[in-house]
Amino acid sequence: MTDEKNLAEPKKPPEFDLDLYSVKKLEIALGYPRADLRRIAAIVGSCYRPFPQKKKPKPFQKAPLSQKVRMIDNPSPEVKKIQRAINTKLLRRLELPMFVCGGVKGRSVADNIELHLGARVLVTMDIRRFFPSVSSRQIFAVWREELNCSPRIAALLTKLTTFERRLPQGAPTSTLLANLVLFRAGEQIWNKCRQENVVYSCWVDDLAFSGDNARAVIQTAVESLRVAGFAVAHNKLKICGPGERKMLTGRMLGRFVSVHPDRLASIRSGIHKLTTGEVEPTELASYVRSLEAKIAHISSVVRHKGFRLSVALETAKTKRLAK
Repeated sequence: MTDEKNLAEPKKPPEFDLDLYSVKKLEIALGYPRADLRRIAAIVGSCYRPFPQKKKPKPFQKAPLSQKVRMIDNPSPEVKKIQRAINTKLLRRLELPMFVCGGVKGRSVADNIELHLGARVLVTMDIRRFFPSVSSRQIFAVWREELNCSPRIAALLTKLTTFERRLPQGAPTSTLLANLVLFRAGEQIWNKCRQENVVYSCWVDDLAFSGDNARAVIQTAVESLRVAGFAVAHNKLKICGPGERKMLTGRMLGRFVSVHPDRLASIRSGIHKLTTGEVEPTELASYVRSLEAKIAHISSVVRHKGFRLSVALETAKTKRLAK
């Protein structure tokens, strides 16, 4: 019998149907006049201002960062406003299965990790260049076939949520649409997981499989993704067996969730530098915000460790201000 944690369900939930068959209904749903929607859709290709983005080093980071540059497509304020309406009033109301964790309101890294706690074998894989690999044809199929929109409405919504015939980086709608494309492409993966009694979850483009037979799912997953137009980053395909340290979305798994000691050490080091006055006054505000963000991330998974770090940071800030 399949593990109860494996909530993968290949059938489309009834909550997916938006039933948008007229422009009038779309107007009402989004709160935008049809003239504005059509005007923006007609010129949407010129409403993006792409820019390259490198990972910013943390003030206390030791390891060198990758020089890889990611392009952010950067929709204009007007397009982004419409996309936010589509995201909030159409996409966020969908009831996605519990194994879809990334980018879903109310779900966190902790929910993703919880599905795999105590597993003897963990397989993780990453889809290479996921967003740019999602085509406008796939997005149209999601609006038309998964969400039950008329061809005319599906075409309009596709124009408003794609850029250069692909899913744009930096658009409010992109993560949930990517989830739906992956959901649509994953029936064989779910069936194989059920057959092998394997727990499956996805955090946007990071897929995880756990259970004694998790290795048996790899070939099916890689081939199913290939047929759907995606490629697995083989250098990020990891198989962790019994007795090995298992990492998922930056967290250590066992019977309980933990955080890698190096990550905790880097934050403690950052707090120590703040206490000893090693941070320049001009960098102080951004330095503290960076520490607070990292501590909040840890608190979402291991609350007591995040609480202790928060106390230490507040103490360091008080001492710094007292100098």
